[in-house]
Amino acid sequence: MVGADPQVVARIDPDGRMEMAWSDDPCGHGVCVDFRRVSLRGVAKSALVRACGGRGRIVDATAGLGGDAWLLSAAGSDVCAIERSPIVLRVLADGLQRARDDARMSVVAARLELQDGDAIELLSKLRGEWTAIYLDPMYPPKHGSALAQKSIRLVRAVVGDDPDADALLLAAAATRTQRIVVKRPHRAPSLLCPPDAQIESKLVRYDIYAGAGRGLRTLRERAA
Repeated sequence: MVGADPQVVARIDPDGRMEMAWSDDPCGHGVCVDFRRVSLRGVAKSALVRACGGRGRIVDATAGLGGDAWLLSAAGSDVCAIERSPIVLRVLADGLQRARDDARMSVVAARLELQDGDAIELLSKLRGEWTAIYLDPMYPPKHGSALAQKSIRLVRAVVGDDPDADALLLAAAATRTQRIVVKRPHRAPSLLCPPDAQIESKLVRYDIYAGAGRGLRTLRERAA
């Protein structure tokens, strides 16, 4: 399967896993989703889980290769993960199915559901009450910075830099969800307006728009 960037393909690696790779990479040198490699140490107290309000029903509107969605599921949340890139979704779905087939991970995997499509369109159609909507938009790489890991470079080649991140945030604000969390680099500006709270981790920060806060009210006014 060829992605939006014709140099990126999805194929089966020598171990029978779906991998995403540059077309000229040898087979087996791509990126696959293997949730066994995700460390769950201290996950319940992680900045991501705390930012999303702890255990609940969470929409991950920018699933990518599913790392954050998996952590939220491992912490006990029911997660709906949305991904609009067919090639990324195919690799993610393969990894999730293998997790469902593994008795050691099946309980966590059962709490994670995948949705295919554009979150801007899907958020208004999701049924039920969601305690949080989580957004992790791609952002342009820093000039002169170290080369990003291969998985990030491949996803960026397929999905780009998410120029509609503001529109996605407004789509989230238009729902009845009382908590929206946006993952950002430490020095990057907030999207659209200042958040109601922030939680910092070693590598990133989480902007939180919640409850009766001014930030969430501002977003809803702009979304109306």
